[in-house]
Amino acid sequence: MCNLGEIMEILNIEVQGQQNIEGKPFPVVFQPREDTSYSDFLKWSSGQKEWFRKTLQEYGAIILRGFPVESSEAFEQFLDTAGFPRMPYLGGAAPREKVTPGRVLTANESPPSEPIPFHHEMAQVPNPPAYVFFFCVLPPQEGGETAIVHSNRVYKRFAAIDPDFAEKVEREGVQYIRVMPDQDDPKSPIGRSWRSTFLTDDRAVAEQKMKDLGTTWTWLENGNLRTQTATVPAIRTDSRTGMKTFFNSMVAAYTGWVDSRNDPQKAVCCGDGSAVNGDTLEKTAQAMEEEAAKIRWQRGDVMLIDNKLVLHARKPFVGPRRIVASIAPDDSAEST
Repeated sequence: MCNLGEIMEILNIEVQGQQNIEGKPFPVVFQPREDTSYSDFLKWSSGQKEWFRKTLQEYGAIILRGFPVESSEAFEQFLDTAGFPRMPYLGGAAPREKVTPGRVLTANESPPSEPIPFHHEMAQVPNPPAYVFFFCVLPPQEGGETAIVHSNRVYKRFAAIDPDFAEKVEREGVQYIRVMPDQDDPKSPIGRSWRSTFLTDDRAVAEQKMKDLGTTWTWLENGNLRTQTATVPAIRTDSRTGMKTFFNSMVAAYTGWVDSRNDPQKAVCCGDGSAVNGDTLEKTAQAMEEEAAKIRWQRGDVMLIDNKLVLHARKPFVGPRRIVASIAPDDSAEST
């Protein structure tokens, strides 16, 4: 039990699907000891900025279950009150729609039969978010878990599977290649158009943003845009914990960046331009599944993820599912 101030007490509970990492639950799941009002919940949240960050650093991810968050607007207000700054979704691959005027977007709404591979959010851009948040508006009848896996565990498995390739991508970094459509393609898990990706309809503005990111590009005759990122790290060391992390989208790109415009086996390469080892990435994907926590959503659940330490994925599902999302930058004095 945690007594964080006089407003509300919370309990650390066990739920099916949690993993155990060095004696700690992953994710850690909290619920209020007793029913509380939304106004008291916000009062409590306003005093927990440092607690949320320290707890996320310690456990990697938090689920708040049974708290009085009943709408996307309430979810947004909670994030603002808890001191997580807003951040535009600039550079992500998934098609998304705004849910609130402020910061809440739809989660990746690719077809329910298709899994979304494990990834750090926006690992393909130079400045990815530090935190990712999800809120369950409507849980599906079956499946649809937002599975999570600790990146340090993945790094250790990856390095054990193929030490030479692990050393190479740590030294060389990686680049990502993607063809963006002219208009959003909601049928594709990577169907975010260049207009939505760069938040403009002006090619010149998009080009300036790509130049700022170090991205090279080619405009195609049909209006699509082929992009190749600058070299970005594949393995990072988290400055807070000293942990090495598998901070990249190699597995997601190689196994999941597929649609009518994109060949996943050409979606990622090493920083020197050479091909990645597909067999190693397939084995790493299996290792991720073995290490992952998969917890069934309940209506009103809030999931907070430290994006520097934890990858997430989406499992196939049956029935309507409504999960919304938001992100936040690193606002600490020292960033990784």
